[in-house]
This record gives sequence, structure tokens and C-alpha cells, in this order.
Amino acid sequence: MSDSGPVGFRVASDKPFLIGLGVLGGSYLLIIVAMVLADLMFLNYADQPLLGNEMVKQGRHVESGVTVATENGRRYFFRAGKNETGLRLSGGAMLGTGLFTATDDEVTLLAVESGRPVTASLRPEVRLSGIAVTNNLATLTTDEPHGLLWGEFIRVSDADAAGWDGVREIADTTLHQISFALDSDGAQVGSLGLSKPNPLVQALRSRDIRFSIKLSLISCTLTTLFSLWVAVPIGYVMSRFQFRGKAVIDTLLDIPIVLPPLVVGLSLLILFRYMPEWLSDFVVYKWPAVVLAQFMVACAFAVRTMRVTFDQIPQRFEQVALTLGCNRRQAFWRVIMPQAKGGLLAAGTLAWARALGEFGPILVFAGATRQKTEVLPTSAFLELQAGRTDGMLAVSLIMIAAAAVVFIVARTLGMKRIFA
Repeated sequence: MSDSGPVGFRVASDKPFLIGLGVLGGSYLLIIVAMVLADLMFLNYADQPLLGNEMVKQGRHVESGVTVATENGRRYFFRAGKNETGLRLSGGAMLGTGLFTATDDEVTLLAVESGRPVTASLRPEVRLSGIAVTNNLATLTTDEPHGLLWGEFIRVSDADAAGWDGVREIADTTLHQISFALDSDGAQVGSLGLSKPNPLVQALRSRDIRFSIKLSLISCTLTTLFSLWVAVPIGYVMSRFQFRGKAVIDTLLDIPIVLPPLVVGLSLLILFRYMPEWLSDFVVYKWPAVVLAQFMVACAFAVRTMRVTFDQIPQRFEQVALTLGCNRRQAFWRVIMPQAKGGLLAAGTLAWARALGEFGPILVFAGATRQKTEVLPTSAFLELQAGRTDGMLAVSLIMIAAAAVVFIVARTLGMKRIFA
């Protein structure tokens, strides 16, 4: 005789419940993966041609088609917009986006539908009309405005003389000229190719962004050390002792977490108006302001992590150590801290990652000055302000890589118990 349980009772399947958990949790994971993949896929990792001014005029598509005058034998770069499918050339049609060589004196835009706004782009590839070398400084003259700025980079290739090929930082520009230094006394060259390096190469070669990487690494490390220095004693006291006003202190510790970051930066700026002038001059809009702004936000996460860590360590271990003759200081260092190593590493990792991504307080309290208070989030903001979306995404990928490296190292060193 089998035991089938109470009459009328039937055990439901766990599959719907597990599927629901998977859908809800998996949707968030998919969004994270999609965001990272979108950043990776948006950038063009190949060198780009050096292009002149836009040739397509604003307007609307007509039945006969919008035509654009071209120079026979010249190369052009075409990018189809949302209202175009491609180009009609004398030798056929070109669909999508890419470089082509004109074989006639005009091309026609292929519209999705007549009457829609023109959204395509057609730009000529820049050609050199002159090359000069003076005192180890090369000056190239172009037949079209090149659109490059001082401090950007250009790749020189296929030169018929030594000392030219490579990625060069532009030292000076005019509308039709580009100047850059050569590695040595370069010989006069007859021909060469020009292109724009991919955004990651430009970001890693830029002095401004390299400074922001250096300052970010230094400031995040200092912030992590200061945060742990404060978080360990506060977390221990809040975990082990009961005293009047503890709830108030616990609430105050959470204020940097719940406050908007811009408010934290503004509050620091107002606070230093009441500080001695020498201290304010040393901190505000200087690199110490970067560290302090990061610390004010990151430390709250470290404190919370360390308190949870100490809460998970049974107090009886400490009581046994005190019974065996240890004082509280000896029990803390010999019994509690060895068991809190995983939490210490977790708190440091969270503080470092939070400091790396901090932007609002730094912008308000430290400013966004190139090669002075510029960290990686500030670099991304300045690149976006300058209209260089590719540069902003390149900086974002550097931040993602830095955070990933820190997290992998932390897990390797023994943080699996915390996040596994």
C-alpha cells in the first residue's frame, strides 16, 4: 500500500516557479550583457579614412531623386541614413555604407520614400596637395578641409621614405594643413597615406586620457585605503556594541548612499567655504578634492559591507579569546580580523569600483580641468561635450576593463565566499 498523502492534496510542479525566477533574474543579466556588447559593437576598430566636408544638403527626397555632384575618379565615403537605402551610380547601385570611387560627375540618393527628410552623408576622401619638412616638423597640405584638431592623432602609412610611418600627434592645424613631429630628420617624401586611428588607439595615445587613467588609479587606491581605515572600526563598533544614539549614527552613515551624488559634491563645496583659506585652496578644484569626493561616497559602501561581515562572525569566538586571557585588542587582531579577510576584500573592491565610476561629486567639487582633476568619468564627459562619441565609448571600455580586472583579481584572491 503506497502512501499518497492526504486525500485531495497534490504536490504542484516546481517548474513554473523556477522558470519565473529564471525569467526575472535572467532579464537583468541580459540587460547587463547587452549594454557591454552594445559598447563593444558600436566602436569601429579599423582605421577610418580622412574625410572632408559634408556634401549632402538638407532637404527632402523628391520623385526624381536627390543628386550630389562628384569628381570622377575620386573616392567618397557614403553613409546611408534612416531614409535612404544607398546610392545610384553610373555602373549600378551601392547599398548601405562604405567607400566608393566615383565614375561620373554625380550620384543619386536612393530614398526609402519620396518626401522624407534627407538623412544620408557623403564626404570626399582628403587628398594631399603638398608635403614639406622643416626642422624635423612635417607639414601636410590637403585639398579639402580635414576637420582635425590640435592634440588629435593621425596614422601615416605607405610612405616612400623612412621615419614617417606610424601614429602621429598633431602639433598644429589650419583648415587645410596638418603638422606633426617626425621621429628623426625625415627625408622628403613623395607619397604617403593618411587615416584616423581607431578610437581606442587614440584614447590610449592621448596625453589627457593617459593622465586621467593615472589619476583614476591613484585616487581610487587612496580612496580604498582611506575607506577601509574608517570602515573597519566603524563596522566593528556598530556590530558589537549597543549604545545610546546608535540608530541615529546608523542613519547618518547611510546618507551618502541615498543622497544624489551631485548633492554630496555641492555639500562638500559649501563645507569648505567655512574652512581655513589655506586648506580650501589646497583641496577645492585640486586633486585632493577628487579623492575626498570619491571617499565620501565609497566609504559608506565599505562601512556597510564591514558591518555585515562582523555581524556574520559569532561573538562566542571573541568571548572565548577574552576568557583565555586576551584583551579586546588582541582578540580583535588575532581572532576577528583573520575571519574578516573576505569581507575586507569585498569592502575594498566595492569602494574601489564605486570610486572609479564616481562623477557627480567630482564635477562639482573638483571640476573638470584637463590634466589637473580629470579622471576617467570626467574624460568620458569631456569627450561627449566635444562631440567625440567614439572617444567617450573608448574611455568607457577602459573603465569596464579596469573594473573587470579588479573584480577578477579580488575573486582570485579569495572573495568567492562573498559573491559566489
